[in-house]
Amino acid sequence: MGLPKVLFNIAKDGMNRTGNNIQKVTGLIITGSGVASKVELGKSYQVFSLNEAVALGISEAENAFAYKHIKAFYDQAPTGTPLWVMLVSDATTMTAMLDKDGAFAPTLIADAKGAIRVLGVVKKATGSETIAAGLDTDVQTAVVKAQAIAEHFEKKYMPFRVVVSGNSWNGKVADLTNFSENELNKVACFIGNDDKEKEASVGLFLGKMSSIPVQRKIHRVKDGSVLPLVAYFTDGTTIDSKADQWDALDDKGYIFFRTFVGRSGYYFSGDNTLTKPTDDFKSLSSGLVMDKALLLAYGALVEELSDEVLLSEEGSIHPAIIKSWQTKLENTLQSEMVSKGELSAVNINIDPEQKVLQTGKVVVGLKLLPVGYADFIEVNIGFTTKKEEN
Repeated sequence: MGLPKVLFNIAKDGMNRTGNNIQKVTGLIITGSGVASKVELGKSYQVFSLNEAVALGISEAENAFAYKHIKAFYDQAPTGTPLWVMLVSDATTMTAMLDKDGAFAPTLIADAKGAIRVLGVVKKATGSETIAAGLDTDVQTAVVKAQAIAEHFEKKYMPFRVVVSGNSWNGKVADLTNFSENELNKVACFIGNDDKEKEASVGLFLGKMSSIPVQRKIHRVKDGSVLPLVAYFTDGTTIDSKADQWDALDDKGYIFFRTFVGRSGYYFSGDNTLTKPTDDFKSLSSGLVMDKALLLAYGALVEELSDEVLLSEEGSIHPAIIKSWQTKLENTLQSEMVSKGELSAVNINIDPEQKVLQTGKVVVGLKLLPVGYADFIEVNIGFTTKKEEN
């Protein structure tokens, strides 16, 4: 036994830490070229800086298009931010990139082990695109594929949202598909850039998304502008030249750049998804909040799978079981989301009268109270003859 002594057995779980580390990791599938002994087409790579991308062969000299987007990403996100990248040939469409049965997006998502929360796709325009509904026809089919692949992976507990480059806009707002009549609530279409080219600045978009918490809107004015001097649409015209049509573009569900009177620089117009205004997931931020909550709830409950559920003498679920599950879920969501301002509150309900013996199933009711947003501020202003108390 040795000499008498005082022993300390130090507990490791008294602070109720959840062990969850759900980051808003982004992925990018983009046109590029393979480089001997370096980057290969169709292969997944994770980088943490522009220098790492350059070392792979995604340099200004060897892969100028992809380099431009990754540089823009790290202009917004700090070095050390993870980015999953896959280069594909210039013949690969965005529709093919997003095919859930294809070899591109499914491979990137799988290689990232489901960590990607926002996936961006952009194909370098060739100048010979066929235009339909105001954009490259590839865009019209890509957004449908994007919704399908996002729904597919959500069922595997790998939820993510997709940003599709709105390539080669013809400049006519009337021609554009009114996506507010669709139900593609996991997909956004971006039609803005900083270089007058035919593709959207998807790298910049992803960089901004990576640098803000899940509940934050990408167009939050307090965060400051994302471009200092000039911004364009993918038809090559300046953002300012179509200022009278911004509302119409927003109403149709597109994301672009905009300005504010009295403030310098350009901001994102919104975080619309391609769905109806009544959809709970009309914004990317709402979807990302739900995705994080889903993963946290899954992590808290998966340990209970196939475990014994004690019943009371009346055959209902024992109160101790209900309390245990509710506490576990509430502690997880409170510490990982509510305390961080990503949710306002959570409510968990488990009906004790469920027939667990007969069904082998326990239904958990989980209600999330999101944060609100001051998207519209109305001020009643006028003169008065005297100062009045509020």
